[in-house]
Amino acid sequence: MRWLELEWEKFGRRDPYFGVLTEEKYRSERLDAAARAEFFASGERHVATCFEAIRRCLTPAFAPRRALDFGCGVGRLVIPLARRCAEVVGVDVSPAMLAEARRNCEQGGLANVTLTEIHDDLGPVTGTFDFIHSFIVFQHVPVRKGERLVGELLRRLEPGGVGALQFTTAQGGSKLRQWLRRLRWSAPVMNELANLLKGRPGDPLMIMDRYDLGQIWSALREHGCEHAYLRATDHGGQLGVMIFFEKRKLESL
Repeated sequence: MRWLELEWEKFGRRDPYFGVLTEEKYRSERLDAAARAEFFASGERHVATCFEAIRRCLTPAFAPRRALDFGCGVGRLVIPLARRCAEVVGVDVSPAMLAEARRNCEQGGLANVTLTEIHDDLGPVTGTFDFIHSFIVFQHVPVRKGERLVGELLRRLEPGGVGALQFTTAQGGSKLRQWLRRLRWSAPVMNELANLLKGRPGDPLMIMDRYDLGQIWSALREHGCEHAYLRATDHGGQLGVMIFFEKRKLESL
């Protein structure tokens, strides 16, 4: 594993739910039954909102058969997708995250989920999909690698299929806070110092990268995904956009 993948494996072993949603109630030592239920309820709300937006803004008859969740973590979104689709494939770089996702799917009685470990590409994943999805994941992937993976995802999307991909494009907060974030992400020793100040030595490094929306749109057009709807996102000051799109070309205006 490369260093960034090793950091996510640390999250998977130490704080898998916090690694997905960075709220203190999801820390392993605090995760009780109520917090766990809330965690998975948030995934159900997200998927329900996505399906409603797609049916309202792109294709009213949206009813995907085979879905791919990129960066599936512990299965927060795989589980509600599996209740709506005949087959779901979840991919992640962390074996520990995937092991937890597998346990969660088994507890939910879901036999239509395949969980696959990936690294630099989607090589182990086979076939095509009529729905591809990723939420608050690409921000943790270095931009050049992320843009390459976006191209792979779009190639796996069937004609007429639908995608829902989220990207962080800007950082909120003061300039000082933005500078401190960048310093922490660029120098692991600064991350460890910040952890010590918070009383949490050994916390993994969670990078946050920003994407150029123009580059993403170019990739969508290149792969014939021109029917699109955008929705703003804000996660703790990380500003971005959720792009819902259908793989079909439109006449130029």
